[in-house]
Order: sequence, then structure tokens, then C-alpha cells
Amino acid sequence: MSEILDARESTPAEIAARLRRPGGFLSEKIRDAARGIVTNVRHRGDEALLEYTERFDGVRPDPIQVPVEEIEKARNSLSPEVEESFAVAIENVRFFHKRELDRPWERSKGGATVGQRIRPVRRAGIYVPGGHGAYPSTLVMAAVPAQVAGVAEICVCAPPGPDGHVSEHVLAVAGLLGLDEVHAVGGAQAVGAMAHGTQSLPPVDKIVGPGNDYVTAAKLEVFGVCGVDAPQGPSEVVVIADVGAFPERVAYDLMAQAEHLSGASAVLLTPSEELVRSVEPLLVGEPADLVTLVWVRDTAQAVEIANAYAPEHAHVISEDHEAILQDLDAAGMVAIGDFSPVALGDYAAGPSHALPTGGTAAWASPLGTHDFTVRTNYIHYTPEALRKIGPHVERLARLEGFENHARSVGVRLGENGA
Repeated sequence: MSEILDARESTPAEIAARLRRPGGFLSEKIRDAARGIVTNVRHRGDEALLEYTERFDGVRPDPIQVPVEEIEKARNSLSPEVEESFAVAIENVRFFHKRELDRPWERSKGGATVGQRIRPVRRAGIYVPGGHGAYPSTLVMAAVPAQVAGVAEICVCAPPGPDGHVSEHVLAVAGLLGLDEVHAVGGAQAVGAMAHGTQSLPPVDKIVGPGNDYVTAAKLEVFGVCGVDAPQGPSEVVVIADVGAFPERVAYDLMAQAEHLSGASAVLLTPSEELVRSVEPLLVGEPADLVTLVWVRDTAQAVEIANAYAPEHAHVISEDHEAILQDLDAAGMVAIGDFSPVALGDYAAGPSHALPTGGTAAWASPLGTHDFTVRTNYIHYTPEALRKIGPHVERLARLEGFENHARSVGVRLGENGA
């Protein structure tokens, strides 16, 4: 059953603290368990992968890497209608992420040239979660930005189902995207394998993709061995709606994200007591237990609470949405207006649905091409430009006690140098 809170006399921080907060990946118990799994995979490779897959998924995949023929078979088995829907999603995701792509630049002034090179990582690992359901949409949302960024090698890990096989639809999307490296392994063990490598799975440069708390904890554990994206755990949504919102639509917006279960959180912030009372009886089934309805003083307080909570998704349903958006600055993705349900972003609107969770939206960004590129800064000075800046560098280096730094400049400013 959903919970109702009266926030009118409370501070944003007080209410944010009372809301459900997925983020068990930070608990010591889960971090220790993930660390143990990652360490075991690092030392024992495929043998550990198979043991953990049998323990957690009840099957022992053989081979671990899905044969290319199986990917092609799944690709060819798609109905024309489903293939068309995937094609629309892929096209929109590619359109969006092409426009966010970082580009190299160079500028020169007085003989001093500075610039930045942009290159893709050489090999990326994408985690596609299983558990409550199969998520071919996640493969679209992670692989397409990687391809746009120019990543040459993409490794996909997805847990096998009870039949020992990766979801047919996940494999079909891999086929549509031209991906031929899919491994039937999930959980923290998949993260450990992608980071450290095993006999059948070469290590990657960066791991991306959402997962449960153990997957997210494992990603934090391997950070430094390879790169990882922002923490992406159980789903969250905050709906900010005023008296004009339709209760039935708001109820489905909340239950849509709570439908992920596994620690998901859905919150309604509204200054309308009538909306709270109208939405509450429409929340049914398991998702209803994950919903909190909050009666606030006004939309300004709603925004303050949302920013303090920093949700994965926010949905603003208000005639005053432009003013609300000016102040709403801590959310992974914002859906604006009654005709923009968050589900559009989950599947086909364009921006990746791999978003920061657990409050990390206060400082982390959605998955994008930037997650698959590396920036290299460079400088190129002429003798004249060095003479102009050199004395300043010498002075600052000596100020910090680094004489050889200063001399590495000074030796070039002498009679035999510049």
C-alpha cells in the first residue's frame, strides 16, 4: 500500500530523507559480497564465472560466449512489427547522441597553441540486466552511443534465463546493431570478468549499463582497473503535478517505474490534496507498495524536495512547467508535460535511459557518447611564446618548491636555448 506524507510544515531535507531511497549498493554487506565475487573471478576466471552463474541463475552456460549463429537466428526471428519498433528506437537514440558528441578543438594565440583530442575507448563492456525481465532496450540505449562515439569493440554481458540462453530479444537487438560478442553471464561476476578478463572474455576499458545493487557495487569495486559509468541501480521517479493533472495518468506514471520492483521508488509531489486522494486508490498491485504521495505547500517546495532527493527521472505535469524547470536541476532525465510520459524515454525518445540513481543525479550525468570517449589535452609553444610565459612558470614553480620544474623552463630561455 502506498504511503502519504504531509510535507507542508517540513523542510525539503526532512522529506527527502523519508522517501524510499534505492542505493543498497553502498551498504557494507553488499559491497563486501561484490568484492568477494570480483576477486574470485579475477583469480579463477571462467571457472568462477560458471560456478556463480550456476549458483545465482541455476544454469551453466556452455559456451559462455553466445555463438554468432544464435544471434543471427534471434535477429531473423523478429516479427516485422517488433523489428520496426526497434528500428525507430535505434534511429532516435542515434539522432540524439550524434548531437551530443564531443569534438576536438585547437586554438592559437601569439605562438601558443592549445587543444584537445577526442578518441573513443578501444573496447567497451555493456551490462544488460535480467532479473525481473529482459531488457533489449538497455542494449539499444548503451550500444548506440558507444557506436556513435566510434568504439571499435563492444562486449555485451547478459544473464542467461532458466533455459540457459540469453533473452532472444536481447540477442536480436545485438544482431540489429551488428554486435557479435555476447556472453551469457550476469551479476557481479560479469562485471569482474569484463574488468579483469577471463579465458573466454578479454578485459574492457570501460563498463556501462544499469543493474541491481550487487552489479552496481561490483562496478564501484573495479573502478580504477577500468572505467565505469555513474551508479545505475533500481529505478526512481518523482512526479511533480498540480491540480490540473489527470489522476489516472499520474497513477500510471508512478506505477510504470515502480513496476521494475527490486527496490524501485516512485514519488508524487503535489500541492493538491485532491490529487493525492484521487491517485491513491488507483495504485494497485505490488508497484503500489513502492509509491509515496507527498502533499506539499506549492510547486516551489516540490522542486526543493526533488532537488534534495535527486531522482533518476522527474516528470513535470503543470501549466507552470517552464518556471519549474528553471529550478529543477538534480534529475537524470526530465519529462515535460502531460503527453511526455517517462516511458517514452525508457524506450524510444532518443536520450539514453541509462541514468544516475541513488541520489547521484546531483553530480552524475546520463549515459552518453562522453562515456565512451577520452580527451587528451595538448600544448605547442614557439620560442617566442615560451619567452613570454616562461618567467611566470619559473616563478610559480619555485614558489611551490619545485626547482627542477623551473629549470626545465629556464634552460630553454638561456643563450643556447630559445
